[in-house]
Amino acid sequence: MRLLGLWFIALAMLTHAKDLRSEADEAQSKLDSALEWGTYRPNLYFGTRPRVPNSLLSGLMWFGLDDQQNWRSIRHSCELGDNLGEYGYLRHNGRDFGEQVMRDAEHGVEIKSEFIKVPGEHGGSWAVRFTGRTLEDNVQGISLAYYFGLEGNGNMSMAADSTMVMVDGKTPDLGEFKVRIIPGA
Repeated sequence: MRLLGLWFIALAMLTHAKDLRSEADEAQSKLDSALEWGTYRPNLYFGTRPRVPNSLLSGLMWFGLDDQQNWRSIRHSCELGDNLGEYGYLRHNGRDFGEQVMRDAEHGVEIKSEFIKVPGEHGGSWAVRFTGRTLEDNVQGISLAYYFGLEGNGNMSMAADSTMVMVDGKTPDLGEFKVRIIPGA
């Protein structure tokens, strides 16, 4: 009789451990999904990508317009020779928001990026907003480009109307995606 009681206790412990493991797997799955998209492009002033290899990526670049050679000093990857007075995140929780300032005295501009993500299927939805201002009396202007690209196999198409630019595509690992670019006021 004593042996039978031990078996019931062991069976109950195994069942409970299995339930805990199932709950842990579910929590890990939600965490992985929540972290699927982010600002995971090190060494760029700003860039996004999912934690999926060979997938969609995006990034910011800019250059001054004061002469025809400024495209040679394009700002994209963080380079010591860029001499930016300030760049980096002011706030970022590594999960669903980030705010940074990039102060480029040579091109006379300060650019602010704001990234926010909301939970949902396939890592949720995210948005980024860029705002800028000229420094002092600098009126030369800059050309700002935000780009999207594919690292691996897949396809993308682009269309535009009077209210937005739409980028749609599909990759083997990411599946279908939709990007909407809406001009600011």
